[in-house]
Amino acid sequence: MKKNDHFLNPVSNTNANGFKYGTFLKRKRLEAKKTLEIISEGVCAASYLSRIENNLVEVDDEYYVKLFEKLNINFNELKEVKENEIFSELLKCYLLEHDEEAVKVISKALRTNYYVEIEIELMVLYDNINRGLYSEALKQILDINGKVNTLIDNELNFYIFLTALYAFKTNQSIFAYRQIIFLCEQTFDNPIYKYAVYDLALDVFEFIGAKVQFLKYYNILNNDKYSTIYPKAALKHQAQKLLIESYLLKDEEDELLEEMMDGASGKCKEEIIWQILKKEYRKSNFIKCLEITSKLDPTPKLIAFESLLTLRINDVQYIKRLEERRNCFTIRNYDESFELMYLITIQIKKYHEIKNAFELFKKLLKLQNEQTYCNFLFDEQIIIFMELAQSCGKYKEALKIIMNIMKDKLVFPYFL
Repeated sequence: MKKNDHFLNPVSNTNANGFKYGTFLKRKRLEAKKTLEIISEGVCAASYLSRIENNLVEVDDEYYVKLFEKLNINFNELKEVKENEIFSELLKCYLLEHDEEAVKVISKALRTNYYVEIEIELMVLYDNINRGLYSEALKQILDINGKVNTLIDNELNFYIFLTALYAFKTNQSIFAYRQIIFLCEQTFDNPIYKYAVYDLALDVFEFIGAKVQFLKYYNILNNDKYSTIYPKAALKHQAQKLLIESYLLKDEEDELLEEMMDGASGKCKEEIIWQILKKEYRKSNFIKCLEITSKLDPTPKLIAFESLLTLRINDVQYIKRLEERRNCFTIRNYDESFELMYLITIQIKKYHEIKNAFELFKKLLKLQNEQTYCNFLFDEQIIIFMELAQSCGKYKEALKIIMNIMKDKLVFPYFL
């Protein structure tokens, strides 16, 4: 060991966010395909560098300045960058719905040499999910799955969060549920991680109708600083809470929901409108629901909802409207359950092919049970399925199918 392989005033080799400079140094060295001997030359013994990289010793900044210099990295600039953990910054953008800011954060990071390859992959994965580039996101997820054992610190939590977000956005709600439940059971030193996880969890729980879990995590957030820091997200969850607690709202709650919509914007407003649509549907205000949806750009989920409305209204003009709105976009493979609801409606209302509709319904319910479970749509689809079965003499078969679904549903106990 060389004479400078000791120090008088040791400091921690991690920063305030728990970032380990030793680990980062090792990753950068391996990416550059440099040996321990090359990087340690003139600074310390190769064996001592190995101990630094594995966080077995604490060293002062002098070591890092010289070692990172061998990798063309300015250590003092690196320290500044790592004080603000980039995944935390992206989760803030997620909670605040600052999509453009997230793009700036990632673009700035990619222009530097202060991130390793896996960090860059995770940033790009976030960006692809955020932009709706789900095919690209899936390729990345499959690739990162093979490297998951290399993820450290908050990288793993951020990755699991992204897989849950991807699953939820691509209508794989049961998988999203499993991922988010795992995250909810973790302890987070950084409150932003907790807020982001619980925020997504509330969206998932509301979607699948997990009332007990929704209220549990809603109360945790409500008793924290979350609503003050992220008011838009808090407003969205307040609207969800109204509907998840009550099948039909009281007059004052009804008015409150309308006021929330007037004061909301962006994704928050979209979610509140969805709650209003469910509320009006339960009151059998089908025409009012159609009036609301006519002001919105059609989406697969909205088309599935409008398909339910079209089945409830005996007017041929609405089937024409439904077809026109469905033709406004291209369906993608992860929207299959919503598309099936539309096809069922066309078979019934336009072609009067009841038996064909019944067969499509069996496929739809199987898909709902195994992948795309939406509590509201599922409940209404079950009712229509039984009505359809009765009209084509297949009531017993339909009842057996539903009984098997309820028996096999993995997440069903959580809805109680």
